[in-house]
Amino acid sequence: MIAKAILLGVLTVTSYRPVPAQTKPECTGRFHCTTSIDDGVTMYGVAVSQDFLKSGQVAYGDVLYIPGYGNRIVNDTMNIRHHNAIDMMVFTRAQEKAVGVRKLKIYKVEVSQ
Repeated sequence: MIAKAILLGVLTVTSYRPVPAQTKPECTGRFHCTTSIDDGVTMYGVAVSQDFLKSGQVAYGDVLYIPGYGNRIVNDTMNIRHHNAIDMMVFTRAQEKAVGVRKLKIYKVEVSQ
């Protein structure tokens, strides 16, 4: 098995928490939230901007490598107002503040036999 990382570009990276103000109104913690594809929230999940998803560069289920944060799985989308962006799932306000708003090189991880 061979894994390779393909540079997708420099994107805006932010984070979000599973709380009603940042997700769906019925979301009241990690066990009551689902993503846009009805997947449960996970610390390894990531939402991508809708324009980035529509570009075909990434699809649901793809694995992205975010330097400093590791591998994340595309399982959600962001509000339409965001462009060329990635929003990582975190569970605490402290984690959210630590991420802030960054511009990072983002890689897609592809595995072949």
